[in-house]
Amino acid sequence: MTAANSEATSTMTPIDPQSMADKTVEFFLQAAHDEHLGDRLSLANTSVHIHFTDDVGLTLRLDSQPISAEARIVGQAEVELWGSADKFLSYIRGERHLAMAIMHGEIEFAGPVRKFLRIMPILRSFDFSMFKGTGTPAAQEPPA
Repeated sequence: MTAANSEATSTMTPIDPQSMADKTVEFFLQAAHDEHLGDRLSLANTSVHIHFTDDVGLTLRLDSQPISAEARIVGQAEVELWGSADKFLSYIRGERHLAMAIMHGEIEFAGPVRKFLRIMPILRSFDFSMFKGTGTPAAQEPPA
């Protein structure tokens, strides 16, 4: 890690994993209400657990119409992902790509993760404003 990366990391407000799970669920539920987007996301035809910590995560059901999401780990999932809330926020913001993080071992996974990854381009077309201000530099206010 370079000095610049270390400094940037140390000035970031930590992201509360439960807050991240709640916002991610809200995002997917909004997508479910958009008929076109919900239909496209269900093409993943999979279920996903995203684990932010040992105790905090979320469940996505992308194998039904409409798709659904819960801010907790529920039942079994075909795909399991493990990584910090900070890392997942960087993917949502488009700062990094989830597929590259998986390839470099930054995110651990189990199951057919490609089924989930194939909807990533679809998600980029959706409104991410609910994540605005999440994990912003501590000394700055988020842009209006």
